[in-house]
Amino acid sequence: MDYFLLAAALLGGFFLLSGLALLIRAFYEPYMLENTAADMNAADSFVRSAPAGNSKIPTGPGLEAVFFTDLHAALCRVSDKKLMRAVFSAPCDVILFGGDLSNHEKGKEEGLRRLSLLFAHARELHIPCYAVRGNHDRTISRKEYDDTGFILLENENVPVKGRSGLVYLLIGLIDSGKKNRLWPELPSNFFNEIPVERRIALVHNPEYILSQKNVRYRYQLSGHFHGGQIYMPFGLEYRLFRREQLAREGIRKGVFTKNGICGYISRGVGCVVIPLRLFSKPQVTHLTFRI
Repeated sequence: MDYFLLAAALLGGFFLLSGLALLIRAFYEPYMLENTAADMNAADSFVRSAPAGNSKIPTGPGLEAVFFTDLHAALCRVSDKKLMRAVFSAPCDVILFGGDLSNHEKGKEEGLRRLSLLFAHARELHIPCYAVRGNHDRTISRKEYDDTGFILLENENVPVKGRSGLVYLLIGLIDSGKKNRLWPELPSNFFNEIPVERRIALVHNPEYILSQKNVRYRYQLSGHFHGGQIYMPFGLEYRLFRREQLAREGIRKGVFTKNGICGYISRGVGCVVIPLRLFSKPQVTHLTFRI
């Protein structure tokens, strides 16, 4: 009996310490910005990911983009220094923000300040910056976004030229919010000039891909899922807190392919609801698009 009580006490202590360790990590992880890279290869229809600066990833002709999403400035624990270092850690042709600058009204000014800070350095390097709205950004005006230097795309296309000389079509799409969501149609300008394999859709919610019956772009960049933010076994974070079809299919973060689209879902930079993350570090990603 004494041995049984001892074993139970040891087991209880183990679970208590494990829980405490996970809680400490969850508090600390929002500060642990991860700088990653992905090579999006249209010819091979797949994406490979590795730490930024990995010399094994080719940097062939095409477009080099820095992509980040879900700043959620009111609950963002990543410092200005870390964010700047990650975004400008490697040369790029364009900087893309995938929406959710603030937590609705909370942190709006801080989020705008951070975008302005990034653009000030990007301007010195002659790097254009573009953004789309997230479901938390409906109260932020277009002028407020544009005043940061990031050009807000609201169902608009813009040509983006890489150092390779190739021109890509960047398609920026709005997010109408969670309630009564309406998926916008693709704008049609430049569609005859730039081929499908060089068209990139920037849209906050990755579920947009499900609305497309006649796909007219090759890549899709999104955020919104936060990588789950708080990891739970058996994917419970997605079953309990998310209702999206892609999440139920296991398409939740990182690279994916669906309906002929090569997509990327960022884990985002900030936090929503609570400033905790667990096994879902904040992320800035350097993307290479090649033909």
